[in-house]
Amino acid sequence: GKKAMSEKPENCLKLFVGNLSYDIDDDALTKFFANVEAEVKAIRFLHHRDSGDFKGCGYVEFWNTEACDKGAKLNGKNLLGRPIRIDWSD
Repeated sequence: GKKAMSEKPENCLKLFVGNLSYDIDDDALTKFFANVEAEVKAIRFLHHRDSGDFKGCGYVEFWNTEACDKGAKLNGKNLLGRPIRIDWSD
């Protein structure tokens, strides 16, 4: 089942996104959030320090907290065939 999200930080602008497909790119993630009119400001994908391999997760920053709220509603929705795990980040 879907994991409960942590407590939202005040004026949150950033979301953690996990369980991402290895085929993900900035464009696909930006379009995913555009479905709920959450305009993305910046994306940072996480990679293993030693190997450089993609960890399947990252952070998405939004222009305002309203967009961040909208983006959070996509928690558990499918992107490239995988249910995305979303949580608040600061």
